[in-house]
Amino acid sequence: MPSTPLRQSRNLRRALLLGLLLLPSLRAAATPEPRPSLLLITLDTTRADYVSRVEDGRTLTPNLDALAAPGTRYANAVSPAPLTLPAHCSLMTGLDPPAHGIRDNGVGVLDKDIPTLASSLAARGYTTAAFVSSRVLDRRFGLDRGFRTYDDRMVAENVGEQGYPERDARAVTDAALAWAAAALSKKAPAPYFLWIHYYDPHAPYSPPGDWSGQPAARRYAAEIAYVDSQIGRLLRGLPEPAGGRVIAAVGDHGEMLGEHGEKEHGILLYRAGLSVPLILAGPRVPANAAVDDLVGIRGLPATLLTLLGFSEEARPFGRALPLVHSPSPAAVYSETWLPSTAYGWSALRSVTGPRWKFIEAPRPELYDLRKDPNESHNLATDRPEEVALLRRTLDEEPGPKTPDAGTPAAADPELAASLRSLGYLGGSSPRRTGGLDPKDGIALLAEFDEAKEWMRQGRARDAAARLEGLVRKNPDNVPFLLRLGDAQLSAGMPAEGLRSLARAIELSPRLDFLHVRLAQAYAELGRAEDARREYRATLELNPRSAPAWSGLAEVTRRTEGAAAERRVLEQCEAAGTMSASLLRRLAELERGMGDAAAAERHAAEADALAAHGAPPR
Repeated sequence: MPSTPLRQSRNLRRALLLGLLLLPSLRAAATPEPRPSLLLITLDTTRADYVSRVEDGRTLTPNLDALAAPGTRYANAVSPAPLTLPAHCSLMTGLDPPAHGIRDNGVGVLDKDIPTLASSLAARGYTTAAFVSSRVLDRRFGLDRGFRTYDDRMVAENVGEQGYPERDARAVTDAALAWAAAALSKKAPAPYFLWIHYYDPHAPYSPPGDWSGQPAARRYAAEIAYVDSQIGRLLRGLPEPAGGRVIAAVGDHGEMLGEHGEKEHGILLYRAGLSVPLILAGPRVPANAAVDDLVGIRGLPATLLTLLGFSEEARPFGRALPLVHSPSPAAVYSETWLPSTAYGWSALRSVTGPRWKFIEAPRPELYDLRKDPNESHNLATDRPEEVALLRRTLDEEPGPKTPDAGTPAAADPELAASLRSLGYLGGSSPRRTGGLDPKDGIALLAEFDEAKEWMRQGRARDAAARLEGLVRKNPDNVPFLLRLGDAQLSAGMPAEGLRSLARAIELSPRLDFLHVRLAQAYAELGRAEDARREYRATLELNPRSAPAWSGLAEVTRRTEGAAAERRVLEQCEAAGTMSASLLRRLAELERGMGDAAAAERHAAEADALAAHGAPPR
């Protein structure tokens, strides 16, 4: 039957009505579900057994426990290194240290061709930001790659025991929440990747409040409790994104607290220094779950990418963590080069399996973790077959196997050239094979601590004599040489002191604080040009070194006058050095030269820094 105009009109109305009914589903099909955001919290120097620990009738970590309750907790997570920078490089790349090339703190640059969690997510439209609490993770080491915001701004005067500027958990939480309020307040924000690094449990243990006279373990526990309180504030303050949020909280390494003779970490490879907390929560994470299998934390980036829906993108990051029980857990590789690079002892490597753990050392160690979780009974001579099997596993690890094999990740060629022009090689800390077993070397540290205490008491000659004896026993020990140089200079032996400091630099030419100390010694002795050379060497390595800028400004004032000093301090500011004392000095110079506006601005910035606040951006 031919179609009439009336029939055509009815058909058109039906089609329009059907289109209106289908429009919501068509829109839904055209608009994909928003991706989850990612919050990564790294807990520096945090032992696994201090999370959920009860002290004085209260748990130390109620906020981490609340995060774990609806998520998944890993009871047996192991770090690849008891050092902050190598461990974090593994957390961001999924590679063990021999593969990513960063083997120690303070040296090396992560190879730009290695993909990172941040670079992968940034390429997929994520807003990326990182807030770190210690310059041990300074951007110059390469972990800033992929982050649109990498906040490593710290007040130069807040120097910790290890010589790096740092900030406490409240300050880093404040900075992260301020960023979130500004960057995530749009109506339809992109998913974000936010990394927060908390450093407080690192020595020295100085939690808020009066802890005078308390033992180290109690103060350490209080630091962890303080970090946990700030994690709670962070989680309450961050806006909930449209796609939900995957959260990971993980330790980078533990703390020995005197076990096996080590006070802190970095020298030995026992469980207290390697076992860390690991918690996952959010979309696709099994709820109310506990994974008892052995896992390596380097599996975290592949896991997080998979949870975010990027399974293909996760492949270059290696094997993901099991979200439920794994029938065949993989052995975990760990290493420390600090005994070699710092002390001139033997480097250590280990492999941890579900039952057996092997530590390759001058005196090899084998432990049955099921029967001996405290690693007290070395079975290496009793179980040679296990030793042989685990040693083969170690030899299968990709990358350099010994401290003198291979080189670290490629450093800036301009930096290497600059150092050579100043009389130094551009390499990293030395990689020495053989040497003293760190188990034996630990005993020397008691004498070292005594010599440092004598220095604090003004007994420089006594300290120098003790340190000379230690250096005779251990001639390639950089900390011994550094302290010996200090003692000799204080005891009125300048030539000997300069030789000791120069020898330390010869062993570790890329440690910036060694150049600073030699520069200061030259300045104290009136050798201005030598001091200037060493300060410049420091700034080639660390452009935001406040001690180097301060010393260079002082030498410049003495030799060239106030105007030249002002130019140095302006360069210091341009480099991003956040120092209240140097800004005050710059303001003083500007005031004396009639530049009142600049003086007022720099004085205000100095006051803000003195109150531990960040300067206006």
